[in-house]
Amino acid sequence: MEVLDQLAELHPLLLCAAALGFMCVETSLLVGLFVPGDAVVLLAGTTVDSPARYALLVAATTLGCLAGETLGFALGRRFGPSIRQSWAGRRIGAGKWARAEAHLRRHGGPAVFGSRFVTVIHSLVPIVAGTLGMPYRRFICWAGPAALTWSCLYVGAGTAVAASYREVGSELGVWGTLIPPAIVATVIAVRVVRSHVRRRRMARHG
Repeated sequence: MEVLDQLAELHPLLLCAAALGFMCVETSLLVGLFVPGDAVVLLAGTTVDSPARYALLVAATTLGCLAGETLGFALGRRFGPSIRQSWAGRRIGAGKWARAEAHLRRHGGPAVFGSRFVTVIHSLVPIVAGTLGMPYRRFICWAGPAALTWSCLYVGAGTAVAASYREVGSELGVWGTLIPPAIVATVIAVRVVRSHVRRRRMARHG
């Protein structure tokens, strides 16, 4: 409860600015490959206590997503091959780059929308889209609705978790302090399991 209370005490504009900034670097600077943006947004969502605060956080998160994806697209258009050969690009692995490129070539605009909900890939798709020369208007027309939908879902999920927690928080005592880190751990665990399953499927079909 203490951690959630501390988050809730932050000024809404400060929290929104932090969420916007993180989402911006998540896809443009590949930060999302190492720190999951979904966990950050879930935690930010636990501070929501009114429809106005929900709308403000959704707007900030959506704008952050679009700013980051736009910057990632521009970097891909200008430095695509160099990014792949950089230290971070090599850490990602040629296989992930190839899968993102194949997914985008095969499905075009819908792949941009769908990738927002796929771990790892959504951090690569803006750069790959820019590298492949996809028109920016087409890219952003698919990225915009995806960012808004994703933000509504994750902010809403964080809000629901916090509301449920506060209903029973007094009964949990010290165990309640484990809920925020449990949210982050769950998101990371899901990402790891999904990546492992995806690699096994590719190995079977490869």
